[in-house]
Amino acid sequence: MKLRRIGSLMLTVLLAAPLASAVETGKADGTVTINRKPVKLKYAFAKKEKDFDKKDRWIVILTDRAVSHSLLDDSSRFSKAVENGDVVAATFRFDQGKKLDQAEVRSKALQHKSLPINVSQIKLTAPAFSADAIEAVAATTEEQSFFSDVATLDVKFRAPLGQEKFGDNPAAAKELAASGPKISDGSASGTLEVDGTTVKLAHAIARTKRNAFDEKKKDVVVLLTQNPVSAEMFVDDDKLFSAASDGSVQGLLVTIDSDEKPYHLQVLNPKASMQVSGSGFFNFDATDFSDKHVAGKFFTTSEQDFMGKHKYTYDVTFAAPVQTIAVASEVTVDASSGTKLPAGGGDPGKAYLAFDKASRAGNLAEMKKSASTTRPMPEMSAEETKQMIEMMKLMRPAKLKITGGFVSGDHATLNVEGEDPSSKSKMHGTIEMAREGGGWKLLAEKWKQ
Repeated sequence: MKLRRIGSLMLTVLLAAPLASAVETGKADGTVTINRKPVKLKYAFAKKEKDFDKKDRWIVILTDRAVSHSLLDDSSRFSKAVENGDVVAATFRFDQGKKLDQAEVRSKALQHKSLPINVSQIKLTAPAFSADAIEAVAATTEEQSFFSDVATLDVKFRAPLGQEKFGDNPAAAKELAASGPKISDGSASGTLEVDGTTVKLAHAIARTKRNAFDEKKKDVVVLLTQNPVSAEMFVDDDKLFSAASDGSVQGLLVTIDSDEKPYHLQVLNPKASMQVSGSGFFNFDATDFSDKHVAGKFFTTSEQDFMGKHKYTYDVTFAAPVQTIAVASEVTVDASSGTKLPAGGGDPGKAYLAFDKASRAGNLAEMKKSASTTRPMPEMSAEETKQMIEMMKLMRPAKLKITGGFVSGDHATLNVEGEDPSSKSKMHGTIEMAREGGGWKLLAEKWKQ
């Protein structure tokens, strides 16, 4: 009896073991059959997130080709990729109790680009949830139908798990990198077209920068150009935009947040300087992303229109080490690095209040005198100047009060409170000042509610 029990146990282990070991992490192995045509599923991705009731749930996506997890994290981009026929996918959602509660197939070949699967007709074998992956075998027990479409599914997978966003998938990233052009660090391969004129982009440089909305987070700023740009020019807006104006530097300046989502783009072109900001406007497929190194593809899927004045497209693959370059306007002096300023902010405080007074009065000459030579006021036409001044009057916080600050050498940081001119709610400002030619000048001011 003992021998039979041991043999039975060994047989059970041998039968179960392939479910856990046969599929490499990040891979799927099986097919989804859509309208009688099989499609092989190759890659697996997963994330743990909160639903609308703040309860845990898990999402698994299986794809027929390598895609970046940043594509999957952007639901609108992912939907467009399905609609364009760029990817076929099967998705699974598990509830707080890790029970499958939703599944669907997504493909351009489907009438509605999606076919829901009855979860009661999916057999899940050996589902396993760990801290870093989700694995299972999933198969439909009956053919699924939706309007004129039909589908079946039979696949095993092991999906790397991320928190709130899909986990890194080295297998998919490796295939993406291999399928694109071979890019060495500091290089780019692609084009920028503005108003019918095409520029080849061949160089890449990147650095970290504090996030504009959360100082605890770091962004990565990437500059893609036709000619090489020095680190000195990269961090000096005046020099960089001057070079863009004369055409010696043309390209793209992209700011990417820590979630791998670009949110600000500047097109550097001598005839059409353009800035675009916002979430979900940009396509970026990362093959590597950290505060040490960045690589991937930045592209448009169609011609872009800028305010009815300019048309542009771009498609560029790049790689670059991410540098940490000190930029005065981005450095904050605090108790750990400086000396406490007297009440009212001392001389830096007086200089900042002088700038604020000139701003409210619309005195551009005094504003220019109060601005740092490293970040001068822009040169504009009389009409543009008038519009800027009126906007500044409307937007500047009211009832300013300097609550503290610190100074280190020729750099000071002021902490300021004010009132939102529209909502009347309290605002907090961080003001960077630089000592130049014996006087204090404004480097940068940042406000948040």
